[in-house]
Amino acid sequence: MKHLNIIGVLLLLLFSAFGPDPQEARQAARDALDNASIQLDSGNKMEAMRLFKEAERYGLWADDTLTVAHARFNIAANLGYYADEEEIVSLLKAAAEGFGVDYVDRAYALRELGDFYQFHKAYDTAEMVLNQALAYAEKSGSVETKSDVFSAFYAMYFNAGEYEKSAESLRKFMQVRLPNMNDNLWMFYYHGMGNVLYELGDLDSTAYYYGKLEELVNQMDSKDDTWFYYGDLAGFAEERGDFETAYNYFYQYETGNVHAEIERRENNLALISHQYDNALIQNELNEKIIMRQRSIIVISGLAALVLAAFLVSQVRLARKRKQEAEINAELFHFKQQNQALAQKDAEHEQIQHDYADRLSEALDKEQRIMLLLDNYLNGKRANLLNDVEQAVFGEKDHWKAMLAVVEAKYPGLWETLCQKYPDLDEDEKKSFILSHFKVSRQEEADYLGTTVNMVDKIRGRVKKKMGKDLL
Repeated sequence: MKHLNIIGVLLLLLFSAFGPDPQEARQAARDALDNASIQLDSGNKMEAMRLFKEAERYGLWADDTLTVAHARFNIAANLGYYADEEEIVSLLKAAAEGFGVDYVDRAYALRELGDFYQFHKAYDTAEMVLNQALAYAEKSGSVETKSDVFSAFYAMYFNAGEYEKSAESLRKFMQVRLPNMNDNLWMFYYHGMGNVLYELGDLDSTAYYYGKLEELVNQMDSKDDTWFYYGDLAGFAEERGDFETAYNYFYQYETGNVHAEIERRENNLALISHQYDNALIQNELNEKIIMRQRSIIVISGLAALVLAAFLVSQVRLARKRKQEAEINAELFHFKQQNQALAQKDAEHEQIQHDYADRLSEALDKEQRIMLLLDNYLNGKRANLLNDVEQAVFGEKDHWKAMLAVVEAKYPGLWETLCQKYPDLDEDEKKSFILSHFKVSRQEEADYLGTTVNMVDKIRGRVKKKMGKDLL
């Protein structure tokens, strides 16, 4: 009974580990989102990315679609334009959908997606997405959101070489913002118009707008948000023959560019970190699906695994004769109880008899395992793991039980291995599966019925056949 109680406690702990309470998960998701924003504002992008992913993960547990949408939008924005195109597009589309009737955030998500497409020169797609963003911005009634979308149109048309449309987008940007144009907005407008008119060959108008930009930029106390303007101003000053001004402006531009390069490297570190933990996030989402379904095969498979581990650990700690006596005494006690119950209640005689037989079989199996340990400790048997598996599972296929657990934790993994890597033999597939349970090389050798050296060779063949996919 003591053994059964311990197993019951283990199973209870196992089932409680399926996932947090939805209310707690929702609060954890929102706390992570707030903390991520704080870390991002302080310049700690690596920690911010970790917290944004945590917010997404807990938000999915709690079905908090709005928090998940904010997390995905920020993950995509921080990964930048050099990240995997399919991943960024998927994140931003999911974020836009998750924002629902929050038209401001929905417009910003689509605006970010439009910028991503135009960066990769998919201008037709970018224009279509930005038109959707503009529609949501108009629905929101937000002047800031609408002007922000027009600024994206300006950049997209400019990079596409459609300078007239680019200038028209800038005019709409200014008209929407008036009469609340601050210095930063005027600098953006003057710079954009100067760039467009320069490309159109109107140098007099270019000089006018660059001159207005120059006045405002030189009035700013901090150059953190204006350094990039000096690049175009320096180039235009050099073209006019004002080399001293050009040199000063180039110096200020390069100084700002150095700080921007440091920030870009931090973004690259965040991107690398994100790529390495994508698999972990996907596994955790799969575990969420397992928790919700609570299928019989998962519970029975995990219970069998816990029971097998418990029995092996008890066998290793047991003492040969003392445990035999306890098991025999307990078996006799249960048989006596069953006989007494059968005499008192004839209607339950057959039921009690069957119960006694099943219990006798289970205890007898445990006794056989104890004997295996006895032989192993005295050096009579070399392969304890295989012998214990035989005692626990008998003639049944242990691999089917193990595969049921694998399929529950990693759905479709075996089928994918067979389809994607048909040249893997049976031992190579089993070695790859066992790697997910973090068994030692000796344990894997015992399970496969081979040597540690052969396990190393099998693992080497798996790495060679699967290549970079194994990473």
